This record gives sequence, structure tokens and C-alpha cells, in this order.
Amino acid sequence: MSSDLMGWPPARRMFASVQGAAPHAFAQAMLVLLAGVVLGWLAWGEGRAPALAALLPVLVALCRSRTQAFLLGLGYTIALLRHTAAFIGSWFDDSLLVGASAVLAYGLISGAVWCLGWSRSDRPWRKSVAVVVAWMVALLPPATVGLPGHPLIAWGAITPGLGWVGVALALAVPAGLVWWLAEHRLRPLQTAAVLGALLASLGAVGILQFVPGSSYGPATVAVNTAWGKLDGVDDVLRRVESMGQMSKQLAQQEKPATVIWPESILGNYDPALYPVLDIALLKAARASGQTQIIGMDLPTKEKHWENAAVAFYPDGRSARAVARQPAPLSLWRPWQETNSFVADWTASNVLTLSNTMRAAFIFCYEEYLPVLYLMNEAQGRVDMYVAVTNTWAAQSPVAAEIQTQHSLGMARLFGRPYVKAENRPLKAE
Repeated sequence: MSSDLMGWPPARRMFASVQGAAPHAFAQAMLVLLAGVVLGWLAWGEGRAPALAALLPVLVALCRSRTQAFLLGLGYTIALLRHTAAFIGSWFDDSLLVGASAVLAYGLISGAVWCLGWSRSDRPWRKSVAVVVAWMVALLPPATVGLPGHPLIAWGAITPGLGWVGVALALAVPAGLVWWLAEHRLRPLQTAAVLGALLASLGAVGILQFVPGSSYGPATVAVNTAWGKLDGVDDVLRRVESMGQMSKQLAQQEKPATVIWPESILGNYDPALYPVLDIALLKAARASGQTQIIGMDLPTKEKHWENAAVAFYPDGRSARAVARQPAPLSLWRPWQETNSFVADWTASNVLTLSNTMRAAFIFCYEEYLPVLYLMNEAQGRVDMYVAVTNTWAAQSPVAAEIQTQHSLGMARLFGRPYVKAENRPLKAE
């Protein structure tokens, strides 16, 4: 620093130092934001490796400031939701502004939560504790409702079938690695080499351990449709007729004991529809010994709605599983006195299939929330996971694929069979 500068009053010297440091700090911040974007882009999407998401807590801890940690989480989530703005906007008069604002809000929540994983302390144990705190806050409500891409999901590819041991490793390994790096005080190049090796290893694991989602489980078929947005009563009747025809074909070809249809495939259910449903679909299903599980929205006494999967068994019984956490804003609007979808984390989402297997149903937005799967595993015996979704507004298949990667990752972590029934946008004629 020049002698002229040293002669300035202290306040002026500080201002000049900040001016000099500001461009460098800004460049560093942008690089960290870009690193988060790259991690989110590499981990989530078609042909990507979700195992890479396991690095997120480690990278947060290695940031130079809490602001950088915030930017890393922000960039990660914005990249993960890169195809989601149009999907969200479709619920609000196709407003891309609303969709983009929602994605930004998710990014800000992610940054605010994951920056808790950074510690200014030089003590290794404090840095590890910070990682544990951020990991747990991100997993549990209320933060988890607005935070996709939790690193726990990545461990479905890293430790498939290990269940609760895999959950413990998902927390202990990044915390332990951060402790080790802080204890040994590696040089920047050494740290970069360690991270590079981890990046390459996790990328290879993600590719080698790739397992696509399936519509076929034990004696079960989950039907995928491309019927788009429901368009009135006539469309409901057309769908019921098509479901009857498709079910008969399945009975002749695949002979499944259980057929599962996508979320809300019949929209808001009216009991007056049952006779039509019985004639077109259920009567033949009973005759062939087939269980039909249909996604529909059921009215409640409080004039709200339940997002449900209703099972119609061959012996005439019926049962239902309901969503525990519908999508915020588009479905779950707790400020409304009527016409909101119900969020109830104590509700049952488990149905017994025809082959006596107990299936946990995961409804659309719930795919992003790993704590819901942990609740199912902790509460009782679950034999398989069934994801039911209605992504009629997701024109990009990548958005739907990223959502599938979340539910498939948790099913793989616990070694459960997995099927998915999904309704996609209407195909052009």
C-alpha cells in the first residue's frame, strides 16, 4: 500500500480497501453461485448422476463465508428446478413471472437453510456440527416443504438397500469428511484434489448404479397416460371409458393383480360417477380378480379436498390412501376457508395390494420430501413404494424426470420395489 494511502484518515483508508476488495469478492461470489448451478445441473435430470448431490453439505462447509454458502445453495436449487417455472406458472394463468418467482423463492429458502452448514470457527468439531444442523433442518418441517434435492436422496445410488444404515452414513460421512479436512488443514490444491476425486467417484457411481423408474412391480402395473389437463365432465367420461378398455387389455396380456392409475386422473370425484365407473371398469375388474387403484380428489366435510388414491378390491371392498403434503400455493392454500387441499402428515398413505403387499403411496409433490419416506419406514412395514403424479403441465420431460429421481432414490435406499403412474401432457395429434 502506498505511503499516500497510509497517510489517509482511518475511515478513508478502510473505504479504499473495500473498494479494492469489492470486485474480487464479487467475482468469488459469482463463482460460488456458478458452482452451485453446476452441481445442481450435473446431479439432476436425464442422464445425470444424483449421487453427486451428496457433495452439497461438504461444499457448503468449505465456503469462505456464510454469504458464499447461501449462494451455493441458491444456485444448486435454481439449477435443480430449471424446468419448473413454466410448470408452476401453469397453475396461475400460465404466468411465467409467477413460476420464476416461485423458483427464486425455493432457491432463497435453500440458501437460507444450507448456509447454516457453514461455520466461521476453526475448530473441526464445530464445522461438523454445523453440517449436521443444516442437514437436519433441511430434512425436517417446515424447511423441507420448500427444499428439493436433499442429499439423503443421493445415497439411494451410493448405498442401495442399506436402509437406516444408509441414512446414518448420509449424515455421518459428510460431517466426518468436513471434520477431517478441517483437522488436517489441507492446502487449496490438496483440497481441490480431494473434491475432484470425490466428484469423479460419485459421478461414476451415479452412472454405474443407474436404475430407471418402472411401471411394473410384483403383480402390479402402474399405468402412464398422456391425457393432459382434465377438461370437464365429458373428458371424465372419456377417461373412464379408456380406463376400462386399457384394463381389459392388461387383464389379457399382463394379467396383473393390481392396476394403478395416476394422481387425480378423474379430478374432483362426484358419487354420481360411480355407476358409470362400475359399468365401464370395476365390474370387469372384479370378475377377473383385479384390484383397481384410481387417483381422485375427494371432498371433505370442511369443504376442502383430499388428494387420494382409492382402491377398489375384487370382493367389493374399498380403501383409500391420501396425500400428506400437497403442493403449496397450487393445491395447499391454508389461508383459504374452503377449496384448499388438506395437508395432514398423520394421514395414512398405505394401501394393501391384491398380492397382500403393503404399498406406500407418494403423491406428486411429496416425491421431493424424503422425511415422508422415513416416516413410512419408521411407522410400520412397507413392502413397496408407488408414486402417483399428474404432471400434465410439465411440458419438459426433464422436470418430470427430476421428480422421479427423488422418489426412486428413496425407494432404492430402502431396497423397496418401485412403480410410478403418471399423467403427462396431451400428445399432439
